[in-house]
Amino acid sequence: MRPDAPLLDAKDLVRRYDMRRGFLGRAVEVRAVDGVSLRIERGRTLGLVGESGCGKSTTGRLVLGMETPDQGSVSFEGQPLPSPGSAAWRAQRARMQMVYQDPLGALDRRLSIGTQVAEPLEIHRIGDRAARVQDLLRAVGLRPDQAERYPHELSGGQRQRAVLARALATEPALLVCDEPISALDVSIQAQVMNLLVDLQERFGMGILFISHDLRAVRQVSHRVAVMYLGRIVEEGEPDAILQDPAHPYARTLVSAIPHPGRRVDRIILQGDPPNPADRPSGCAFHPRCPVATALCARETPALKRRGDGRLVACHLAHRDEALPRKAA
Repeated sequence: MRPDAPLLDAKDLVRRYDMRRGFLGRAVEVRAVDGVSLRIERGRTLGLVGESGCGKSTTGRLVLGMETPDQGSVSFEGQPLPSPGSAAWRAQRARMQMVYQDPLGALDRRLSIGTQVAEPLEIHRIGDRAARVQDLLRAVGLRPDQAERYPHELSGGQRQRAVLARALATEPALLVCDEPISALDVSIQAQVMNLLVDLQERFGMGILFISHDLRAVRQVSHRVAVMYLGRIVEEGEPDAILQDPAHPYARTLVSAIPHPGRRVDRIILQGDPPNPADRPSGCAFHPRCPVATALCARETPALKRRGDGRLVACHLAHRDEALPRKAA
C-alpha cells in the first residue's frame, strides 16, 4: 500500500453487455458504463447521482471487483484489484464492503441479526465474535439485545443499521452504498445519513454513495459526480453543482429539487432517455438537451476541468466559461 495513493482509483471503466432485440432479433452491444473514472480519498465521500438505468450500480460493482470491466482499471490502496474470485480478491474484499438498497432483501430472514453480523467475522477469522457483535451493534445505534431478533422484528431503519453493522465487521476502508436510503421512510432517511457521516468520522472510511436523490448526496458527500447514460457529465463540490450546475443535465436534476421559500423554474425534458443500445452520436444528452447545437450532435464532449475546478463534459459549458463577462 502506497501512503500517497488514493484509497480508490478507477480509470476509464467500460462495461458492455449484449442485448437481444425481440425473440429472434440480433444481439446488440450495450455500454452500461462508458469510460468512467473515479477517485476516492480516505475519509471522504464521493456521491454518484443520476436517473435509474444510467450505470451507477454497475459502476459500484466494478469498483468492488464484483464484475470485471471490459476496459479500464481499478486500483485500491495503490495496488491493482486482484482477479474476481481469486484468493487475493476474497482477502481484499474484507477491506471493501457493499451496503445494498433493500435492507430486508440483504438480510436472511431465517437467521438472527447477531448471527448475520458475526458471519464476516467467522469467514475472516476475526477476534472475539460475541463481544465484537455487541460493539458493532452499539456503533450503529442498536442495542446488544437486538442481536437475538430476526429481520422481520426490526423496523426498516433498524434493519439498515444492522446491514451497516455487518458491513463494518471487517473494518473496511471503503464502503459502496447503493441507494441505501431509497427503501426507507423519509423520517428515517436523515437518521441513516447522519449515521453514515458519524461512522465515517469514527472509522475514517472512504464512501461511494450512489443515489438518485441530489439532496441526500449533498448531505453526505465531499464531491458529487453526475452520471448520464454510462458517463460522468459533471463532477465537483456539492454546493457548486447544486447552486450553479454547469451541465444541462445537472441543471435539470437540480431544478427538480423543491426549494421552500423561493421559486425555481422546473426544466421539463422532452422525450425519454434513449435506449442504451441506441446511443446517439455526439453527446448522449443532445436529443433531450434544450440548448444543444449541431456540434453536440457531431462530437462527444470530453470531461475536462474548468477554471472553477469542476469537471464538465459539455461543449457549451466550456464555451460559456471562455466568453468575457459583461461589466456590471
